[in-house]
Amino acid sequence: MSKKVIEKKSKLELEYSLRSSPQILYQYISSPSGLQSWFADHVDVQGGASFKFSWDDGTEYNAELTKNIPGKLVKFDLIGSPGDFLEFKISQDEITGDIELVITEMVYPDEAEMSASIWDAAVEQLCSVIGA
Repeated sequence: MSKKVIEKKSKLELEYSLRSSPQILYQYISSPSGLQSWFADHVDVQGGASFKFSWDDGTEYNAELTKNIPGKLVKFDLIGSPGDFLEFKISQDEITGDIELVITEMVYPDEAEMSASIWDAAVEQLCSVIGA
């Protein structure tokens, strides 16, 4: 009898310091056009809170916008993948005023490093787009 090991996903949380106002940054993490400018090649809203993220390599994700706090947080739950989510959180240090974008997603442990590299490149693109 063989045993099949099922790996569980864990949270990957990445923090990026950005030179932007929370209001401007929020537009890039919450709107289809903003997300399309740095995150996915195509972002479509499919009725209300349903989003379709797609890339030119054929990768697609359908997600439901489950939390939206203007100027602070956007959370998408991936449809068909219970427990999988993608969250963008804007925080501001009360003392220094620095703005951070905190990205949290669920990943398999052996994919964490690759995922972090992909996010690094995406956030670099975001910085370029917003002039940060």
